[in-house]
Amino acid sequence: MRNQLAVLMVGFLLIMATPKSSQAEQTWQAPVKNPSLERHFLQPSSDYSAGHRGVDYLVKQGQEVLAPADGKVRFAGRVVNRGVLTLEHGSTLLSSFEPVCPLLPVGELVERGDVIAKICDEPDYENHCGVRVCLHFSLRKETGYLSPLVTIGGLSPSRLLPAKP
Repeated sequence: MRNQLAVLMVGFLLIMATPKSSQAEQTWQAPVKNPSLERHFLQPSSDYSAGHRGVDYLVKQGQEVLAPADGKVRFAGRVVNRGVLTLEHGSTLLSSFEPVCPLLPVGELVERGDVIAKICDEPDYENHCGVRVCLHFSLRKETGYLSPLVTIGGLSPSRLLPAKP
């Protein structure tokens, strides 16, 4: 009985010592309500070649932008001619949103689903979705950009073709 109790106590302590939400286990969500994906991620062939290093969602002026996961505001300001907000998630992932009007200061902690920015009118910004307004959502780690759909779902699984005889 004592050995069983000791095993249960050790198991309980291990469970309590395990972080409740590591960035890998954390549940992510789309950064807008009722997302309508306009443009997919397109992996560039090199760091400087053409590609689309994120995904675009159709949005409306004034629409709220939500934190896709728990994190901390790393950057909130303007880059060239557009508003940008960047969140850090743990020590390895960064998510960025543009063009937005950030609502939070650098250093602010956010939880998944918190309002972090709004879609705002950017008169000098030529929207790359044409006449439609879109939110660009990117995800990167130290080794480069990833499709945000890796974290929020929406990627079709890879399928291997049968070997040719």
